[in-house]
Amino acid sequence: MPLRVRLLGRPSLEHDGESRRLEGYKPWALLTYLLLEPRAPTRRELADLLWSETDDPLGAVRWSLSQVRKAVNPPAEIGERDGRIKIDAEVLVVDAGELLRGEWDETSIDDLVRGELLEGMSFGEAPSFDTWLQVQRARVASSAADALRWAATLLSHRDPDRALTLAERALRSEPFDDGLHELIVEIHTARGDRERARTYVAGLARRYRDELSIEPPSSISRPLERPARSAAEPLLRLDVRARALLDIARVRFWAGDFASARDIALRAAQQAGESGDRALEARALIVGSTTYTAGGLGTAREWTSHLQRALRLANELGDRATSAQIETERGRIAAIEGRYGAAEASFRRSRRLGEAIGDTKEAGWARAMLAVVHADRCEYATAEEELRAALPELGWAPEVMGVLARVLIRMGNVEDGKAFADAAVTRAEREGLLPPLPGTLVHAGDARLAQGDLDGATERFSRALTIAQETQSPSSQALGLRGLALVARARGDDERAVALLREALAREDQAQGRRWNVAAILADIVEVEGGRDKEHVERGLRIALAGPMPDLAERLRRFSSSHTLGHTVPHTGGHTVVS
Repeated sequence: MPLRVRLLGRPSLEHDGESRRLEGYKPWALLTYLLLEPRAPTRRELADLLWSETDDPLGAVRWSLSQVRKAVNPPAEIGERDGRIKIDAEVLVVDAGELLRGEWDETSIDDLVRGELLEGMSFGEAPSFDTWLQVQRARVASSAADALRWAATLLSHRDPDRALTLAERALRSEPFDDGLHELIVEIHTARGDRERARTYVAGLARRYRDELSIEPPSSISRPLERPARSAAEPLLRLDVRARALLDIARVRFWAGDFASARDIALRAAQQAGESGDRALEARALIVGSTTYTAGGLGTAREWTSHLQRALRLANELGDRATSAQIETERGRIAAIEGRYGAAEASFRRSRRLGEAIGDTKEAGWARAMLAVVHADRCEYATAEEELRAALPELGWAPEVMGVLARVLIRMGNVEDGKAFADAAVTRAEREGLLPPLPGTLVHAGDARLAQGDLDGATERFSRALTIAQETQSPSSQALGLRGLALVARARGDDERAVALLREALAREDQAQGRRWNVAAILADIVEVEGGRDKEHVERGLRIALAGPMPDLAERLRRFSSSHTLGHTVPHTGGHTVVS
């Protein structure tokens, strides 16, 4: 049997029904680092991380490693190869790992979401590890809250009492989560207790007014506005009109008309909901969500709520293909928000669903989007491997080719990155795919900037900005402006660089507030201005540490009075490259 490692709540080890002992905070810290950090550390790195203040740090590493070995062997072994220490995780079942990989179902969720990572332990005497642990705690917490939400959604139609319990647990960490409140109203409504749903909405309205001094969003009452459904009503219906609207929405999306695509997709979803075509309602909500994840229209909270409804419908129908698409979309939203733990779990669930039903394309998209998370966390080698594997499955999609270009450029392989970016631009232009075109042009500009071709970079960034303005994509506009600012800085025009960067930040803040974009723009501003604006420094550092985004954190940390060298997030693989 595998060794069960519990890192959430009070940590413990169990094998063959018997407990194993591991005493002391530092051995538990060492084991947790070996299990959750993707890059195997050296002894010196472990010494600097956990024992920098002791007289004999390498001796402390040896002693703690011996304690961990005794606790996990058998069945696990800790080996050392090329100077790096690695644990044999294949024979371990680690609760935090299961949560981050999305390897939970409705029956196991209670056992996984049990508390904070290494609950009750603090490591103020080891500031580097303490910072790492805080990041991991935030990563795991985002996965836990997300898992509770979606487990409640999956259970809502067949075990509403348990679904309510899980939703209420999720609300403890976010008491004014509109989507969770909407789910509770939907559960009451679906089982015919509309009076209880109305009472809940009325009580919630009073709470919003008393505690927030605002009215609750109308979306919370949305389930009460839907027509009641008879138990005898068939699950599958065909709504020709709604299907036609959905086809139009898809055409508008690929033409870059995101606003029209969103409105028509929502009309299709409403029409399908009224007619009872629940499968089409779910698909329409997914298309609507892409106008946020690709075009920046709406808010994360709004589209999370819509996807929650879509997942409930798909699960009720047993439609695993649609469920896989929903998992990918909600992973995109989590990545936009910098909640990489939740994003990682969603993408891995989507990939498993896609592979299980033979949908290689959806599995490929999930794999590519997971690579974006790896890239943002500077795990470039892993990101490159995932992207190269996904590209053939996706027919060499321009968006994914562009992401690979970004990864290669950051790894220092600028020539290959430029080739992939240019090929992505050509393919998007040839096939008339406007949504990915601005991003691919930005990557092509980045490559030229890295080579010192400022005129070529200016031309690509300017085209990206123009197309992003035509398609009304604020995030792409922000990246185009940022590229032009970096060119201005390379030409020595710091005043123009700051003006462009401030405009880029304003565009991003008005739209999605994509966390990586915001942190990168703030890092640029801070460096050009020499860290004069401390609010910019601290805001950027908070975002970068939470991701984590190690390269951006390192750039910003140099200008922060509240972070010393010991508080830098440990490097997670690849090369540290100025973004």
